Amino acid sequence: MEDRIKKILFNEYNLNVEKLTLLEGGFRPDEIYLLITVDQMKYVVKYIEYNHSFEHLQSILIFENILHDLYKYPCPKIILSINEQLFIFDNQRCLFVQTFIQGIEPNREIIDKNNSYLHQMGSLLAQWRIASSHYSLNIHFNEEDQELTEKWWNKQQINNIDPFLLSNVIECKEYFRNLNVNFQHGLIHNDFHTNNSIITNDEKIYIIDFVDACQSVFISDLGTSLFHLLIDKHNGEHRAKTFLEGYQQILKLTLEEKDALHKFVQFKLTMSIIADLNASCDLNEPFIQSCFDLLKKLKNNSTLVNNLLE
Repeated sequence: MEDRIKKILFNEYNLNVEKLTLLEGGFRPDEIYLLITVDQMKYVVKYIEYNHSFEHLQSILIFENILHDLYKYPCPKIILSINEQLFIFDNQRCLFVQTFIQGIEPNREIIDKNNSYLHQMGSLLAQWRIASSHYSLNIHFNEEDQELTEKWWNKQQINNIDPFLLSNVIECKEYFRNLNVNFQHGLIHNDFHTNNSIITNDEKIYIIDFVDACQSVFISDLGTSLFHLLIDKHNGEHRAKTFLEGYQQILKLTLEEKDALHKFVQFKLTMSIIADLNASCDLNEPFIQSCFDLLKKLKNNSTLVNNLLE
């Protein structure tokens, strides 16, 4: 595998590899690499299986570079190939190269040391939304890649799932079908949380891992961020409240978005659990159990999320 990647990097990017090191992360264990060239430049190489159209991936990577170049958003920059391609298709995978960011994934101590980290994360999600609302006017995604459309629902693997999860799926689906509100939509990150951020030595936060991005309503992104924070039983509500304060300092939620936010948290949490279980995660794994506990809490307390906005 590594020899194949090295060949692509030389032929398509003119990059001479001194060292290629497999990194943790990714859907598969052999997707992400740290590249060090002979002239000691560092890059991240992703060699991923991709289940959407090439046009979809291209739109995401273009947006990542627009964020980086035009909006000065803290994220990696995609490196173009010799032929100015954003990615190379090879062996049923897509390879792309991006700038390397020296830093660490934030741990509990960093997140809870003060409110600034989560406040900044909330602000960065709002800034993403502002940039995406302009960019998304010029692109079109297939209906099956647009979250909450009928074709999107038909693609979801929800057969033979836990009855409690199924009841949540049905409840959310009916809620969204009957929701007569035209929410603002565009390209969302779709996995925006602290594990997809990096903090540098000078305490600057960078957002990474854009490949799960999709077309949806913007508060769906907020639903993902909030459920990841609310899973923490000891400090989750404070974390989520701080994140929302950072978000709304940049962009105020509409009354309709506030009313629907609880259901979007419930929806994104439910679909995340289903995806993890479909990927063979153990039902008794502590993270999965924490997700189930939060989902039950959301079902029993319909004002939980709205109270965070007060």
